Amino acid sequence: MRFLLTLAVVANLALLAYGQGFFGPPPAEQGRTPRPLSQRNQQALILGAPIPPTATP
Repeated sequence: MRFLLTLAVVANLALLAYGQGFFGPPPAEQGRTPRPLSQRNQQALILGAPIPPTATP
């Protein structure tokens, strides 16, 4: 019975790794061409002035 549980856990971990792309591009990404970083929503990022560090007592 322990063997079956261990086998099920290993199979689940293998499928998770495959789906997340540890063995190459994930299945959901096949056929897509990724956009270069320079074309990814640059206007959505807003930077403000840095917060000065506060003195600790």
